[in-house]
Amino acid sequence: MTKNNALLKLSDNVKLNRRKNPIAMEMARTKDYYQKTILEAFMTYIPEQAVIYEMDSRFVSHAIYFLKYGHARQVYLFETNRAKYREARNDVQRNHLVGIECLQPNWDTKRFARWDKDQLTYVTPSPADVIHASEAAIEAGLLLKFSAEVEKYKPVLWLDTSSHNFAEIAKWLEKLHYRLQIEQNDQAIYVSQETKEAEEEKNELEAKLLERLETYKRQINQLQQECEQQISHMQSEQAKKLAVMETEHRAVVKKLDEEMQLKTVQVKKIAAMETEHRATVRRLEEEVKQQAELAKQHEQETKQSQKETREARQVVQHISDALNAEKAMNHDLNKRIFALLAEEKPVLLTMEKRQTQQQKELSSLRYENRKLARNLTIATEKYQRLNDTKVIRVMRKYWNFKKKKKIEE
Repeated sequence: MTKNNALLKLSDNVKLNRRKNPIAMEMARTKDYYQKTILEAFMTYIPEQAVIYEMDSRFVSHAIYFLKYGHARQVYLFETNRAKYREARNDVQRNHLVGIECLQPNWDTKRFARWDKDQLTYVTPSPADVIHASEAAIEAGLLLKFSAEVEKYKPVLWLDTSSHNFAEIAKWLEKLHYRLQIEQNDQAIYVSQETKEAEEEKNELEAKLLERLETYKRQINQLQQECEQQISHMQSEQAKKLAVMETEHRAVVKKLDEEMQLKTVQVKKIAAMETEHRATVRRLEEEVKQQAELAKQHEQETKQSQKETREARQVVQHISDALNAEKAMNHDLNKRIFALLAEEKPVLLTMEKRQTQQQKELSSLRYENRKLARNLTIATEKYQRLNDTKVIRVMRKYWNFKKKKKIEE
């Protein structure tokens, strides 16, 4: 099996198309995710089950990392170029990643298309919890395309601060009360201050709830102590009642023991009777089995004798048929012989008379005699052939019958 040099294999067996850009070259050198150390450091600021917008399709490795290790619920990968869109979609499908959706945006109309086997479908992405914008995406003004969504939903922003127009982006973020949380190698995480204040309020509320829970626990402990005292008092009273009940119980148990002894004697007698009954039943069952076996054996012998009788009758019938056929054949042959003799007798008498009277015709008579002898030979051969054919046919039937009988035996 040849190795596919067109694919780039990462450390966790993720396979990507080998592109000709600095990001792909860096991954080919390290055999790992692009900016992996930054990804690991920034994962703290990525919410669980987040919806993430990846604005640059070159960062398909980031999208895969968000889904696999950031536990993202959905990742949207945006790309306007059709060829680059296909490459990104192929990377996602090759690695069987369900939570990543590649979209081809029209930034003027704010419509997002998805291609499924050359079939175009327009979809509406879910509101973003995190937006990752690269240097190229920021310089192209793609982040500002989502300005309304950013103002409304206050997502976490992962931005590349090396873009030449980042000063304008920073002013815009300041107006929206976004604050820098962490920055590493021109990569920065910005979080809305309103979101942070809401989290602080949430933490204060949790602290108050915990304090109230502690108060409830103390009250519950006091109630538990009071209940334990009441339970101990009730247990002492119940112990006294139980002592009286135990005395009565012993008397009842003693009486029951005496009754049980009587019942035990009766049970033993019943058990002995049952043992005798079982022995009798077993003996009767054995006799029934023996009779059944004898009946079965007798039935088999009867079937065998009937079978032999049928076979003997068939043999007798075949022999009778053969004898009848032979008798009929002999009768036909005798009739034919007598007919031939009746035809030849006048000729012989005539020849005898003419022999004494006509010596001159001896030569012609000899010729006629030879002719008659030839006819006789032909008739004899026909007779022998006919006789042989009938006999062989009858005997063949007899032989076949004997073979069948041997096979059945």
